[in-house]
Amino acid sequence: MINNKDGKAFESPITFNRSFIWENKILLIEENVLVKMPGRPIDDLQQDIHYYFGNTGILEKKETIAPRNWVQDTTSILYRRNDIGQLFSIESKNIQETTIVQNAYDSNGKIIRQDTKQIIPSSNHENREILVESNSYEYQFPHPHIVVRNNINNYGLTYSAFTTERNEQGFLIKEKEEYFISQRIIEAIYQYNEKGWVSAVVRTDSQNQEVEKTTYDYDAKGNVLFAKKFINNQPVEEYEVLYQNASLVKAILHQDLSSQVITIHKYEYRFR
Repeated sequence: MINNKDGKAFESPITFNRSFIWENKILLIEENVLVKMPGRPIDDLQQDIHYYFGNTGILEKKETIAPRNWVQDTTSILYRRNDIGQLFSIESKNIQETTIVQNAYDSNGKIIRQDTKQIIPSSNHENREILVESNSYEYQFPHPHIVVRNNINNYGLTYSAFTTERNEQGFLIKEKEEYFISQRIIEAIYQYNEKGWVSAVVRTDSQNQEVEKTTYDYDAKGNVLFAKKFINNQPVEEYEVLYQNASLVKAILHQDLSSQVITIHKYEYRFR
C-alpha cells in the first residue's frame, strides 16, 4: 500500500498507493505518533493524524490533532480535485490562519500556474483573500524522454529550471533543478532492481560536498520493507515497515541513527 514509484515513499511520512486504497475500499487511515528515546519508555505524543479517501482512492483530506498547551490544536488539509482527478486546490486550516494553494493546468495535464493565498479575518467579520505568492510554469521538450519545466516568479522572471529524464520504458532515471542566480544544482539519480522497483536514489547538491543516497528493500510482493539513508557513505537514518496480513501497514519505525531516537507511526483502518 506504499507507493515508492518515484522514491518518495516516506516524505510525508508515507505515500499511499491510490489503487490499493480503492481496491480495498479504505475510507480512513488513522495514524498515531510515538517516540522512543534511548533509556526511556515509549512516549505517546498524543498526535493523531487522519487521512480521508474518496471512492476512487484519492486522498481528500488530512487532519492532524495534537495537544497544544493542554488545548487540542487541529490542523486540516482539504484536497479538491476536478472531474479528471487533477488537484486544483489545497486548503490548509488551523486555529490561526487559512492558506489556499490553487493550481491551473494546460490541455496536456501539466501545471502552468500556482497561486498561494491567505484568508485574513477583518474587523467586520468578512474574510479577505490575499495573494501571497504566484508562480507560473513553461515547458520545453528537447528530447522525447526529457521534459524541462521553467519556473517563473510573480515578476515574470525565470528563476530555475526543473528537468526530468526517463528511459524508453518510462522509468524515471534523473531529476535536476538548476537555480540561475545562485547557480545551485540539485540532482537525483534513480536506480532500479530487476523487477523495476526503485532500489536507490542518489542526490547531490552543488553547494555542498555531501552525497546523499537512500536504498530500498522489498518483499516478494513489492512491499517496501526497509529504507536507509546515507550521507557520504555514512548511515544517518533508516525506516522499517511492519505489515499486518502481508499488505496493510501496521507501523513505520523511523530511526535517527545519530541520536538513536525512534519515531513510531502506528496505523489503523476504517473501511467502506
